[in-house]
Amino acid sequence: MCGHAKGHAILSRRRSPYRILAVCLLIGYLLASMVYVWAFAIMVTRVHPHFRAVDLLAPRANDVVIFTFFLVVGASVGSFLNVVVWRLPQRLNVNGHSFCPRCRNQLRARDNVPIFGWLWLSGRCRDCRLPISSRYPIVETLVGITFALVGATELTRWSLPYLGDSVRTNWLSTPYVDVDLLTLIFYHLVALATGWAAGLIRFDGNTLPPRLTLFAAVTLIGGMFALPQAMVVPWQLVGDSNPSEGGFWPPSGWPTHGGDWSVTLVQIGMRLLTSLVAAGFFARVLAKSFCPMADMKMDPLGSSTRRLIDLMILIAVPAIVVGWQAVMGVILIAAIFAKILEMCAFAQSRDSLGRFAVSLPVAMSVQLLLWRGLVASHLWPSEQASQVGLIVSFFGVLTIPLWLDENGESRAPMGDEDENGGISDHFDEDVREAQASGNDSNALQQGDSFELN
Repeated sequence: MCGHAKGHAILSRRRSPYRILAVCLLIGYLLASMVYVWAFAIMVTRVHPHFRAVDLLAPRANDVVIFTFFLVVGASVGSFLNVVVWRLPQRLNVNGHSFCPRCRNQLRARDNVPIFGWLWLSGRCRDCRLPISSRYPIVETLVGITFALVGATELTRWSLPYLGDSVRTNWLSTPYVDVDLLTLIFYHLVALATGWAAGLIRFDGNTLPPRLTLFAAVTLIGGMFALPQAMVVPWQLVGDSNPSEGGFWPPSGWPTHGGDWSVTLVQIGMRLLTSLVAAGFFARVLAKSFCPMADMKMDPLGSSTRRLIDLMILIAVPAIVVGWQAVMGVILIAAIFAKILEMCAFAQSRDSLGRFAVSLPVAMSVQLLLWRGLVASHLWPSEQASQVGLIVSFFGVLTIPLWLDENGESRAPMGDEDENGGISDHFDEDVREAQASGNDSNALQQGDSFELN
């Protein structure tokens, strides 16, 4: 057997465990879906004997279809975000075909399948055989799961406050879908994707690109003016109303309720203004942890000030989506996740702002997933929260710098900008040296730094 054929045989054997894992994941998902459909149907029949299990199979199978749809969409968006996170900081165009940055060969369509494409390739480029970072399937999986959870629960009206009862009041029913609901879900998913993109870019130690900031402003701020139902909650503290019974929000002056546009514009303007002010205030509070040397007056162009501006933008995304009240809870959840990431080996090389940034979209997903129940509790920060709940949450955010006090300004994480404004890639130099010395590419096991666009 020639050396070329032997190499392919070795690669095929190495690929086998990954391909087996891909097949096992697919079979496991199908089995889990079947278990959900039958187990849920049997459970409901025991609680409600007048139902037959066979009658409940179709509605529960519909749940699986909805969840799978959002999972596939989310994984595909995650695949695109990998491109955005890699190219935007380098001022590259995000359009065009995906390619390997090492050998510059265009990727095949089958290699671009989210999650499974990486597993089928055993984590290596098909042409140059250099390693592809495992971060790619991880990002695709995380974005897919958050999209699936948020999209499925909102489509069934299970998680959204003030938008009617959940469809689970009738176990035989399927989700009632209208244009307002679909546009609201789309708005939330776009905001979630924007949060993931910003968080991952900051996780790499890169400054948020102006194009991403502009996109966030146009879609989130402009989107709320175009889609008033995207407000969901008011900017006021509305007191003790029951969201599960419809409450009294939205007000009768909304265009969707046949009202006056002037009332809507005022509501939207105040909703956005309070959210942005809250983002700026809480960013200044957290600056003691993430950028203590930031000074927008004395050093407006300094690196620490840029970190503060990025922090404001990162917090502004969930603040616009869930309101100034609930953003306190999102910040607390994100800070807890960031503290957990600090103990993980893969995230210890990143700075604290990066860990907090990548935790924000996760925290926003939790808020969106449990939104209705959190509002109904009157304890979580929201427009219906008690005074005690708001005060405790507010002071909880103020204490974050006391226990999340590591700042990342003393060391430059991988991907930080160098003095000339370029993106440093120290691993590229190691790769070139190894290739020049004739080292085998298989020895580059630390190739997790390789990026695939």
